[in-house]
Amino acid sequence: MALALLKNYRPFQGPKGLTLYDLFKKFDKTWALTKKSSTKYGRTSPDRTYEDAMKRRQTDPWNFLFIAGMWFQDLFNYDFRRTEMCIIPYATQQGEISFCAYNTGIGWRKIIENMHKNATVAEWYRTHGKHEIYAKGKKVDLDCYEHSLKIDAEDAARVRHLEHDIPLTAAEEDRIRRKKAYEEQAKVRAIYEELVLKKPQPAVVQIGTVGDIAKAVPANFANAPVTTASADGNGNGHANGNGIAKTPQTEKAARAVAGD
Repeated sequence: MALALLKNYRPFQGPKGLTLYDLFKKFDKTWALTKKSSTKYGRTSPDRTYEDAMKRRQTDPWNFLFIAGMWFQDLFNYDFRRTEMCIIPYATQQGEISFCAYNTGIGWRKIIENMHKNATVAEWYRTHGKHEIYAKGKKVDLDCYEHSLKIDAEDAARVRHLEHDIPLTAAEEDRIRRKKAYEEQAKVRAIYEELVLKKPQPAVVQIGTVGDIAKAVPANFANAPVTTASADGNGNGHANGNGIAKTPQTEKAARAVAGD
């Protein structure tokens, strides 16, 4: 955190009175980085009191708001390795559970809260009333705590069609991006093998389209002429024994060859 602050913070572009030294004092008040921090700002250890907290607040005109981004996981992109690396523990009725396991995926939060809940929010409001709401310092009275949400039955029953030309989710976009990247890698690999490795590329033979194959007429071997050579019965397959055969004769095939 300190390295990120030194890398990105621009003191001359920041507000007056919030230099790097002022930021260091903020860290010192929070985590007691120096030995005399407890005397100057109040204790930050578990034995701190309300007076310690007020001492730190009253001697500092600045407050910090830290915003941390989490790689949130849904069921379609759940990563157990990410869950194993989570370092934020949650204290629950079932023991410590990591933040990632408690709030992502199938949701241990939902399971544990349903196991140990004693009332729903609506039941609690009916019994104890709702907390007061203020807007610009003025109290806002609510006559009714019941919701007025109306759900369109037609919209609720609408099913998303799986056949579509454009990606509808982040997972589909990532899948299309990976597919394009693989195709580009294959093209580059083929060029490298052809030009550098001198590896012959497999020749592609066009045999026609599916429409051309459907239009093709099968051959009729039943009426096809067959050429045969006649031979004498002297055992050498020739008429005179010197390798000269007689004139071929043409006759009709009795039947088509099986499989043709």
